[in-house]
Amino acid sequence: MEDLSIYIQPFLIGLGVGLILLLVVYVSERGKRGSLKKEINSLKNHLHNKMEIEAEATENRRLEIERLKKENENLRITNQTLAQKPGRREVMNLHVYQKAIAIMTESAQGFAPMWQRALREAEAEIEKSDEGSSSFIRKIIPTQIFGSSTSDRKKLDSGDEYDETRS
Repeated sequence: MEDLSIYIQPFLIGLGVGLILLLVVYVSERGKRGSLKKEINSLKNHLHNKMEIEAEATENRRLEIERLKKENENLRITNQTLAQKPGRREVMNLHVYQKAIAIMTESAQGFAPMWQRALREAEAEIEKSDEGSSSFIRKIIPTQIFGSSTSDRKKLDSGDEYDETRS
């Protein structure tokens, strides 16, 4: 038995040291595990809060998009209504023609001087009709309606007074 006691004493010492180390490692790992659980719970709460905020923001965006779609539809209807009003189509055509003239003036060789001359002549005719020396209605409505002759048309175009008693 004595032979056995020589072996048992170092075994028990080694077992005691091993159990102490096991206990130290167990306590330290248990502490780490607790701190990791707290961190996981904290991250879960943070993720939950973030997802709630993002869900609310997404809902707000969806509502904003719906509101903007309704507003866009209302504006489209209003725009169509305004486009259908009398005179609006003519104003739109005028803008289209003005844009086309601007493009032609920039790109066409020789168009600009001819256009400027035609513009000055048209402005002069409008000024004459504003002053009363030329009848604006006669320029718009064809002279065949008034039953005038060729000589009367020449007088009209030259700006002379038209005598309705001759027709």
